[in-house]
Amino acid sequence: MSRPAQNLLLVALGAAALWITLATGEYLSYVRPGFRLPLAAAGAVLVVLGGAGLVRDRHAASAHHHHGPGVAWLLAVPVVAVAVVAPPALGSFTATRTASRPAPPPRPPDEGYAALPVTAEPDDMSLGEYIGRAFQARDGRPEVLGDATVRLTGFASPRKGGGWFLTRMVIACCAGDAVPFRVVVHGAPSPGADRWVRVTGTWHRPPAGLRATTEPALDARRVIRVPRPAHPYE
Repeated sequence: MSRPAQNLLLVALGAAALWITLATGEYLSYVRPGFRLPLAAAGAVLVVLGGAGLVRDRHAASAHHHHGPGVAWLLAVPVVAVAVVAPPALGSFTATRTASRPAPPPRPPDEGYAALPVTAEPDDMSLGEYIGRAFQARDGRPEVLGDATVRLTGFASPRKGGGWFLTRMVIACCAGDAVPFRVVVHGAPSPGADRWVRVTGTWHRPPAGLRATTEPALDARRVIRVPRPAHPYE
């Protein structure tokens, strides 16, 4: 690969990073929102370096073409991936493959979760908060969920042996370390793998004697289809 081609690829790679970060927001399928500025800065640096290299090569006194290693063409892979087929956010396939290492329940507030009042309007909460409350409710504090109606959003993933989970992937920094938050949904048919839904329902109390091994669950009253959120991870 010639030096001009290498520099042009640097410009294209930087432009792709800027595009998915500042224009489309697709970077949220790969990293947490906090990486927006570092990713944009890295893209800008690549554009500047590649542009400077193109200017330098254009004004070089030597008439010979300098060639770099052929492996430099691999720089084109992410550019083509973004331009042709942007990989979607992780879904049910990854959730099923990582089922043996689900995300641990989030740490509750120092004062513990407050009891949820029973009101006419459902309480919107993340899957992480619901799972944390479900563990506390299972272990002797049922008032943190009680009979309150909650509303959770996630995608459907199949459950071994039948049924389905409402799922949300959790990432620490990027999609490479993703693990699933999962809640078993009772009382509603599966909308199909990877379908994003909003489920309204109440805490499914675990059967007596199975509290230590029962997964957090919800008795669904209503399931509606929703678009995939801009930020699909927790």
